[in-house]
Amino acid sequence: MAGERGGRAVRAGRRRGAWAAFAAVVTMAACVCGVWPVGGRSVAHASPPAARAAVPSCELGAYLSDLYDLDPAKHVFSARVYLWSVCPDRKLDPLPTASFTNANDPEKGDPVLSSEGGRARDLMLLQGVFRQNWDVRAFPFDRQRIEVLVTAAAELRDFRMVPDRVNSAYNKDIDPAGWHITGFRLEPDQRLYPTNFGDSTLPRGATSTYSRVRVQIDLARDDPTVFWKLTGPLYLMVLVATATFLLPSHAEELGMGERLDSLQSRLGMLGGGLFVVMLNMQQVTAVVNSTVGLTLIDWLHLLTLGFVLLAVMVTVASWRWTVHGGCPARAERWHHVGAVAGLVGYAVIAVVLVGCFAAGER
Repeated sequence: MAGERGGRAVRAGRRRGAWAAFAAVVTMAACVCGVWPVGGRSVAHASPPAARAAVPSCELGAYLSDLYDLDPAKHVFSARVYLWSVCPDRKLDPLPTASFTNANDPEKGDPVLSSEGGRARDLMLLQGVFRQNWDVRAFPFDRQRIEVLVTAAAELRDFRMVPDRVNSAYNKDIDPAGWHITGFRLEPDQRLYPTNFGDSTLPRGATSTYSRVRVQIDLARDDPTVFWKLTGPLYLMVLVATATFLLPSHAEELGMGERLDSLQSRLGMLGGGLFVVMLNMQQVTAVVNSTVGLTLIDWLHLLTLGFVLLAVMVTVASWRWTVHGGCPARAERWHHVGAVAGLVGYAVIAVVLVGCFAAGER
């Protein structure tokens, strides 16, 4: 019995020693990490890093004074814009060094400098020709958004421009030929260059980012009659081609030669129709010059070419039917049914094309 008691005492002593050692290790770790009081004082925590200083900024506003010479074929437009900057310090004024990225030789007026409420203001007139990518695939139902791009000379980490949307506006009397303005806004943006421009303070291959403001002008065409001027010849050609299939051609008094002559006359008229469609397509291309893809007008011309070519194929097939002794009455019935079905199909496809292109621009 005495031996058993002695063994239990030894084991209990060992457990107490292990717990004491564990508590000592935890205490030392807590002291090292600064979360346990040492000598009646606690180790001070590392203070959070100081907040980065705010990037200096200026407000940039714009007033569109005039808009003219809109030329989608040449991908340019001309404009006169008053720009102003409002800065807490005159040294931050971005207008003297700003670049107008999409301008061709911009003309800048003399700056008008003033100070109001402890802030420096700079007012400047900008005018010139501006490059713009025009998407005229939905012509003449297209809506365009053209822009004047203003980019700061200082990098974004040192300076940024904030749009002055409250005071920016456009001249309500602007009336560019064939267009009307539907919206005007200023949007902040960034211009990223995949180079450090030789700045040794930046790592090799670093990119450079600059603050930019987009002066955006929304436009819509206001002359719907131009659509009928460009597509009118197509519809006339379709009606004429349809009419040639509705003429009677199987009268008993008509001989084989007369029936073949009527088919030959139809082929001649359809061939002339193909020439008219191709000529009209070339004239339209001079008006609507798109580098993006096929325009609505192009699709309508292709649809008309397909209709006329189908009419030519049907006429040739009818010619062969007649030569080989086919029933003229049956051929005429098929001509009438095919002409009506073709006209309805053409009209449905044309309406769907116009609807899809017009809806895609709204």
